[in-house]
Amino acid sequence: MSGYDFYHSIGSPKFIVAPMVEHSKLSYRMLTRKYSAELCYTPMINSKMFVKSEATREREFKTCPEDRPLFVQFCGNDPDILLEAAKYVEDQCDAVDINLGCPQGIAKKGNYGSFLLENTDLIVSMVQKLRDNLKVPVTCKIRCLRTVDATLELCRAIEQAGCSILTVHGRLREHKKNLIGPCNWEIIRKIKESVSIPVFANGGIRTLADAKLAWTTPAETAVMTSEAILENPAFFEPEWQHIEDVMLAFLELAVRNHLYKSLYSGFKVHTDLRDRTVAATSIEQMREITEELKDRRTGQLPEDKIEWYHRYWKGHKTESPYTDIDFEEFVRVQDEKASAVCKTSTSIAMEM
Repeated sequence: MSGYDFYHSIGSPKFIVAPMVEHSKLSYRMLTRKYSAELCYTPMINSKMFVKSEATREREFKTCPEDRPLFVQFCGNDPDILLEAAKYVEDQCDAVDINLGCPQGIAKKGNYGSFLLENTDLIVSMVQKLRDNLKVPVTCKIRCLRTVDATLELCRAIEQAGCSILTVHGRLREHKKNLIGPCNWEIIRKIKESVSIPVFANGGIRTLADAKLAWTTPAETAVMTSEAILENPAFFEPEWQHIEDVMLAFLELAVRNHLYKSLYSGFKVHTDLRDRTVAATSIEQMREITEELKDRRTGQLPEDKIEWYHRYWKGHKTESPYTDIDFEEFVRVQDEKASAVCKTSTSIAMEM
């Protein structure tokens, strides 16, 4: 089955919920599906821990018949262990995804995620191992390398190894937290033109309007969002939803941690309600807090209640969420920003 045949077989989804550690679990996935999400990923799962521990398997992977289509994402650097982990879930999902994009320190320490991007041979061996031994397709999620040529060469190698769908985050490994900035969609378009499998665009998707902007040739383009939908699970709904109503719908399933993200903008102002949430001991208490916050913000537009996603992005109100500038120029500009941040941090440290 070709990549596009597989993509069409699961309904040609355009609205995709990203893998998010500790967050894109079953209850949250089902909430986003209620609000128009069409494909969900599990959180990234450590393949080695998943294989070693039954407790980890029971804790990290839960699903239900309504939780489809579903891609299960694993991280790791050993093809055999990755396959062993994937075998546990192949009968309960539509595809197994390899994480090649995580930029966090834990990924560097464990030698997985985006820290494998320069090791094409290892990536190819992992993709081939899954392709040859699983009942379901294998997909990959990557960040970009520092040049267009290197990135395109890697993507073509991943496709040739047997990847059915490729998700591309249009930023480098270094672009995170206060260096996040806009996403480069020009490189995503070039990748789409150079491979013959579906490419999902990821990065810089702040609103549904941004998602629609990303729908460029070919027509099957899909968009994946993470932090924006983490704050607003109704992200893909055609009409804005009041976040308090979404959280009230979620409270039968949700926990305190998610309220902090989705009600972030309200808790910044109404700090007494934030403090009450910290002390809350029941779902009913959290429901009362959420309803009171909604009452206090009567008259405020639902779109004005969304802020957590932008907490590191200082220019989000004036700066476009994406850029079509030449990719090498994009890398140079981002490097200059990173250098400026480092110099400022050093200066502050010296003054202290």
